[in-house]
Amino acid sequence: MELLADQLLAQPVLSVSEAAELLEVNPPRVRAMIAAGILDAAKVGGRWVVSAQSVEKRREADVQPGRPLSPRRAWGLLLLSSGARPDWLDPSEVSRLRRRLKKEGLEALVPKLRKRAVVHRLRAHPSDLPRIGEETKVVRAGISAATAHAQDLSPAADMIDAYLPAKLLQRLKKKYALQPSPRPNVILRAIEGVWPFEEGTSFALTAVVGVDLLESDDARLQRAGQEILRRQK
Repeated sequence: MELLADQLLAQPVLSVSEAAELLEVNPPRVRAMIAAGILDAAKVGGRWVVSAQSVEKRREADVQPGRPLSPRRAWGLLLLSSGARPDWLDPSEVSRLRRRLKKEGLEALVPKLRKRAVVHRLRAHPSDLPRIGEETKVVRAGISAATAHAQDLSPAADMIDAYLPAKLLQRLKKKYALQPSPRPNVILRAIEGVWPFEEGTSFALTAVVGVDLLESDDARLQRAGQEILRRQK
């Protein structure tokens, strides 16, 4: 909603780019939200400034219980549940996620975490599986990390399940001639934006592995995921 400049400048304001970063959208989307009356804003010196309060209200609306979490918040929640600190979140976001985690529990929040990565189910020559798992920035997850968390889920050696930065996906697909398949032996979970793993990480955190397994269609893997998450409490 467009306001008079003196009305808006009596409260904290943000630039369009700052509002876009907080709302995880692009600047044109912020300007469209202003035009639609979703955000309070005014033009000062020919440029839009946005009410910080209206941006915060919008962010609160974006994390209502029925909606999936954005990737940065999904990863923030997963790190918090593992006792790590997501440095890309501001203190208010961390506090809200802590409260939600305490109130609902990680297992109940699994359906809200699906935006953390885009899952690609692929087929590789079996001889390439070890090399794929050792690629830089490939972090083993799901069934490939289960043994690291005291879950014996054979035939884990016949499968690679891993996270990687989205920008590396095409390079690996080309290098190993990976093709989409209804019988995949490579599951690559491509992450856009924030990279939640420390340098040199080989296996995903316990909470991440538990969530990966819970999302499986295999009842045996689901039970293993539940056990991992419940043991972590």
